[in-house]
Amino acid sequence: MAIKIHGRPLSPFMRVTLLSMNEMNVQSELIVDDQHNPEYLATLNPFGKHPAVEFDGFNLYESRAIVRYIATNYKGLNLLGSTRQEKAMVDQWVEVEAHSFEPPVLEILGELYFGPKVQKVPDVAVVEENITKLEKVLDIYDAQLAKSKYLAGDFYSMADLVHIPMLHRFVTSTGKESLVTSRKHVHAWYENISSRPAWKKVVEQYPDL
Repeated sequence: MAIKIHGRPLSPFMRVTLLSMNEMNVQSELIVDDQHNPEYLATLNPFGKHPAVEFDGFNLYESRAIVRYIATNYKGLNLLGSTRQEKAMVDQWVEVEAHSFEPPVLEILGELYFGPKVQKVPDVAVVEENITKLEKVLDIYDAQLAKSKYLAGDFYSMADLVHIPMLHRFVTSTGKESLVTSRKHVHAWYENISSRPAWKKVVEQYPDL
């Protein structure tokens, strides 16, 4: 039975799910649907958000939970670390992504990428406030990446993977890419992870609009 992913390709959270499937060579079927549909709410995600995934007799939502499930239950890359310390570092940086990196990036994308698609004029104050927050975050990332090739150590992991879709869209679609390119180690890391074949496949299949 094919794994079914419910969502819209434009969503960075959807792209995290697609990317993890590609990294682990898991075959899946994309279903573009309405997350507010009563049937979707009743059977896939009562919170009315994408993505949601139908595995064989098992449904799961929230992109990070989906990535962990795929990394744990399918053969392929070790995305979660090998030792207790590595696993802890992966978990730590996944939490950093969720609580420190994603919020300001999502606010900036909302103003400079998603908003204009619906004729919304960007709020400059919101953009500047979140650029300031993101600069502090990226300074910490740059210091970490000066010590290791990837966030959790010298191995590619879920900690890096969950950054790729949102970071790629930030760099390519906001005009604020200098926040990344001006930081030597962050820039090198971004160039490395965004050139992975699994990510290139996502971009080729579902180009940014």
